[in-house]
Amino acid sequence: MMMKSPASFSSRTRPLIALLLACAMLGNLTFGQSGRAPQQEPTRKRPVKPVPPDPLPTPKSAEPQEPKPDTIRINSDLVTVVASVAVPAGAPSRALEREDFEVLEDGVPQEIVNFARDADVPLRLVMLFDASSSVASRINFERRAAARFFERVMRPQDQAALFAVATDVTVLQEFTHKVSLLTNATKQLRAKGATSLYDAIFLAADYLKPVPGRHLIVIVSDGGDTTSAKDLKSALAAAQKADAVIFAVFTGISSSQNLRDLAAERALATLTAETGGEVFYPKLPGISDEGVDEQSLTYLDATFTKLADQLRTQYTIGFYSTNEAHDGRFRKLIVRIKKQGYVARARSGYYAPKS
Repeated sequence: MMMKSPASFSSRTRPLIALLLACAMLGNLTFGQSGRAPQQEPTRKRPVKPVPPDPLPTPKSAEPQEPKPDTIRINSDLVTVVASVAVPAGAPSRALEREDFEVLEDGVPQEIVNFARDADVPLRLVMLFDASSSVASRINFERRAAARFFERVMRPQDQAALFAVATDVTVLQEFTHKVSLLTNATKQLRAKGATSLYDAIFLAADYLKPVPGRHLIVIVSDGGDTTSAKDLKSALAAAQKADAVIFAVFTGISSSQNLRDLAAERALATLTAETGGEVFYPKLPGISDEGVDEQSLTYLDATFTKLADQLRTQYTIGFYSTNEAHDGRFRKLIVRIKKQGYVARARSGYYAPKS
């Protein structure tokens, strides 16, 4: 047999050998020694920012409609004024209507949008009772008269609180409509320390501010202030911002003019006049440390009766100022009654809202 030359064999078998070698190498890459396919890491892709959808078509404007006749105006800038009315002799105390009142702000007439009599608006009252050492000789019958006042003035819808005013201001009774709790609170009054009257007014105003109703502060004191951190101006501004009317029962009357604290009297007069209240000056003869003088109690009780009558002849008036500037400035108010003989007493002004 004739053998083929190496060159001839190589030329014919070279493509076949290359193919076999390629298959062998592919098998080694695809399978491991166990014969299972090796695990591979998942392919990580760069996050793709989502494409926003096409914008929705703009809706057509609705046809303008006439406002409904029963639409109620809501405005946080409603100004509320409590007016106490002096009634002429023989005239009915509840004969006044909305159209009988006139309100001027900085000389500009305002439209009255809210009007209510005292019976329609609940009373929120804070009594500031001077419990300093200066009233030690009078505190027994003063607290008895105050207890009678609560019995006379409180109605089921009303609420009152009692603060003791000395070096510190103490809340003896939180807001309550229960006369028994207020009466019991007056029994806790003890004369001691100095007087922080202006601080008490400031705290009472802050106490009243968030509560709906007629806001009143009744001060039973000789008007002297010796230890307050606040001054008269700050106390008055706080009362005005809380829409609070201040009444005072002055207990510092003395038979000797030399013993009178005229500065204290003027302070009470300013606080009451600027907020629409009044100072009452009861006659207090026969005061002694031994006990309660019944004649003095009668005089003081009559004073509290007058105060209770004042609270029963009040009207609450509301208006939206024509001055829409939110500048925080003080604006002067005048409240008048068009009927002859009637006199209104109201706060001298208010602070505009500040934006």
